[in-house]
Amino acid sequence: MAKINIVLADSDELYLNHLTNYLIEHINTFEVYSFTTKESLIKFIGDKINKVDIIAFTEDFMDKTISAANAPVKILLTDGSFSDVNEFENINKYQKAEKFINDILMIYAEKTGRVEAVSRGDKDTIIVGFYSPVGGSGKTTLSVATAYALASQGKRVFYLNAERINSTVNVLNNTESGSMSDIYLNVKTKGANVGLRIMANKYTDTRTNISYINPAESSLEINELTNDEFKKLIKEFEGLGEFDAVIVDFDGEFSKDKVTVLSSMDKIFVPFVPEGLSAAKIGLFLKELQMYDELKEIYDKLYLVLNKANNQNSGVINSNEYLANEEIKATIPLSPILADVKNILNSNNSILPTLAQITENI
Repeated sequence: MAKINIVLADSDELYLNHLTNYLIEHINTFEVYSFTTKESLIKFIGDKINKVDIIAFTEDFMDKTISAANAPVKILLTDGSFSDVNEFENINKYQKAEKFINDILMIYAEKTGRVEAVSRGDKDTIIVGFYSPVGGSGKTTLSVATAYALASQGKRVFYLNAERINSTVNVLNNTESGSMSDIYLNVKTKGANVGLRIMANKYTDTRTNISYINPAESSLEINELTNDEFKKLIKEFEGLGEFDAVIVDFDGEFSKDKVTVLSSMDKIFVPFVPEGLSAAKIGLFLKELQMYDELKEIYDKLYLVLNKANNQNSGVINSNEYLANEEIKATIPLSPILADVKNILNSNNSILPTLAQITENI
């Protein structure tokens, strides 16, 4: 992406020098021009030779020349107190440098439609689904644990909960603003820049490095998405190129609609536990997939995961005609860490060896 030409104007010379030096030394996105006097600022932006993308200035620099300037983004820098200036976007200049820069880039992306300003776009994203028709299989715990394990390996990971009732609402719901409600609305709105809304709403947990978006305000909202709209959402994640992997946690419903959305996954991990009923349900699920040609695409993407494994494994699996000849891609032993999602987020990487059989297949 070509550099963004940003003009900074502030009469506080010490602050401006610190900010300018930080941007030059740490942020390759910007070409920076800074001014401490209104006269020099007006002269620069008034010269049509100078291409300006962003003008960020304090209130004492306000001038009709700024209003008339041919710059797509004009930002008023405030001290965090209320400003009655409505003509421009405003940002508190006294905040952490990283957030300050992110706020500027987000405004720029929203004004120009250039999602690449806030998305690195350098990743070939894999979409990984976790699905099981078996209740109590540990599906959600394993999906969050896998996201955590991949993030611990330095990969950029997004966790997307696609359950009708979000079972991680008390764990991954810590951001100050933003929710999947905004994403769902934009997916349904023709011409909306969904990728930009994903970047605007996403939050990356500082403990785990897992990115996510707060759950929707109502659990019913995800039900209003059509199959094509959900697949569009997945395509938006792929198109961003922001993440190495997107982990999608589905509920256990099995229907034509679920088949359609599962087909948009690159890989599907299907956990079950070594109990007769669990194995029987997985067997019936596999039978369904093998019965119909249109379901073969999903069958070919499946990775069976035996979770909460014990010494009764072989008997339960071999006694089921549909499981006996299937390859179990991962066997996860019973673990107190995997007993609760909160344990995973505080495990300090001790869970990584346990999940190796899953992460090695992603």
